[in-house]
Amino acid sequence: MEIVFIRHGQTDVNKDNRLQGALIDAELNEAGRDYAKKAADNFDENEFDVVYSSPMKRAVETAKIFTKGKKEIKLDKRLLEFDFGDWDGMKMEEIGEKYPDVVDPWGKINRQYIKYAPNGESYEAFDERCGEFLDEMYQKYPDKKVLVVAHGRLIRMMAAHYLTKGDMDLFDTMDNCALAKFSIRKGITRMDYYNRKLA
Repeated sequence: MEIVFIRHGQTDVNKDNRLQGALIDAELNEAGRDYAKKAADNFDENEFDVVYSSPMKRAVETAKIFTKGKKEIKLDKRLLEFDFGDWDGMKMEEIGEKYPDVVDPWGKINRQYIKYAPNGESYEAFDERCGEFLDEMYQKYPDKKVLVVAHGRLIRMMAAHYLTKGDMDLFDTMDNCALAKFSIRKGITRMDYYNRKLA
């Protein structure tokens, strides 16, 4: 199986440097829409046998742009972005000032955030739902090419599930509309690329 992930286009929540998790269903902004169209011009949707997307607006719109109306888009709730709980929508600057121990040197929230945001999703639960999705894809499409349009943190965890036993903190967030590709043969996974930009 080959599986390619695309991160959704930019939203105003991204632009404002706020946490944009499962509780924030933002649409693409104008810049995000324009850039997605430019990237999609260099993308061949016909290579893929099946297309999945997070049901969130920003992912669905990006999926429609990249598939150009030529593919059925299957929505799957397991592809929802990471749930930050009460922290969803908070500005990163505010988090960094109040809770410096949960922000890593790259400015990303680490797994320790849960001690301050108890309603948030744990890394373990996140890894479990990502793993369930990946296992199902491999069972259904062992010799096919799968396209998944989703979210920055979710794609980090997909990579982590495959390569680092769920340690998402070892991966940076891909740019908006960037791609990651993995190839799986006989249960062995290789990363072909990560954060590939098309425009």
